[in-house]
Amino acid sequence: MKTIHAAVPIPNDPYTDRYFSESSACFDIETTGFSPANAFVYLIGTAFRRGNEIHLIQYLAQNRTEEIDLLTQFHSCLEGIDTLITFNGLGFDIPFLKSREQSLGIVGSWDAYQNIDLYKLTGKFAHLFQLPNKKQKSLEQFLGIERDDKYHGGELISIYFNYEKQQDCTLEELLLLHNYEDVLGMTRLLSLLSYREFWEATPKLLDASLHRSKTYGADHDGTKLLLTLKAFVPFPKRFLYSSVLCSLSCSERTAKLLIPVTEGELKFYYDNYKDYYYLPKEDIAVHKSVAAFVDPAYRKKAAASTCYTKKSGSFLPQAAPLFSPCFYPGKKSAVSYFELTNEFLSDETALRSYAIHLLDACMKRI
Repeated sequence: MKTIHAAVPIPNDPYTDRYFSESSACFDIETTGFSPANAFVYLIGTAFRRGNEIHLIQYLAQNRTEEIDLLTQFHSCLEGIDTLITFNGLGFDIPFLKSREQSLGIVGSWDAYQNIDLYKLTGKFAHLFQLPNKKQKSLEQFLGIERDDKYHGGELISIYFNYEKQQDCTLEELLLLHNYEDVLGMTRLLSLLSYREFWEATPKLLDASLHRSKTYGADHDGTKLLLTLKAFVPFPKRFLYSSVLCSLSCSERTAKLLIPVTEGELKFYYDNYKDYYYLPKEDIAVHKSVAAFVDPAYRKKAAASTCYTKKSGSFLPQAAPLFSPCFYPGKKSAVSYFELTNEFLSDETALRSYAIHLLDACMKRI
């Protein structure tokens, strides 16, 4: 078995100090297949922080008989570590290792660690970043991280089998490079945790103001509400995301929500349509106590679809009934509207609740 050790300086950014402590370690495994019943581990790469350096240690089995030594050395190097950082480690790496260790009679203390799975934590942001998939390389490309490695794990299986037979140093370099860049890449992907921290915290509202601007695809100006929020940790990369409710842009230390204001006449639907009559001429519904005074020729029993009244004004969209009463431009739908008032614009608590609601809707692709 070979052990390869390298060290690189800690990057000068606000993320490594915040998210990568000396009691944490990144790791990634390379295997000869997806099933631990039919495949084995031939390479494990790890990354530790030691002062102002990141130390990368790789354990390479030169043949399949060295798998036990590889796994034993890997667990030895985790002494003093309490947090494991992986990319889909909870979905693949750790279950694979547990299964192989059980087959080989090795006892690993997996329950002693906390786990940060960057795939699970950052994958839900893929649509916001407009990524083609949730793979590690796609996230690295979003952050502008370049690789020399051109292979994926599946392509390396045949390369390893050839290496096992030939012990060719060129093949060895290909195997080590892919794993090295996977592990080092995880330390860079930690910066994406700043987005998670922003979404999980209660954002600080910096400003709320109305603007007139042209909406994309429209031939006239429209009013929009701009909410500006503060990020306590700067975002590593700017992005812009648009939904039916709003546009969201995150850059440096601010997140901006731009929400179109709907102006005109919307409908408010009453709950119990059996207590109402619909007046076709007025195109509204009235309670039966009022409808009793209306000529029966000009009224009919309301249905759920006709049990409404109307209101003119300015309205903001919401993905769920956060504020009431709820209004609709037509039939009831998942997206409703609430009235935009001066009282709302001066209520910081309500504005912050609305901002959280919109951020949640963006995360859920509403």
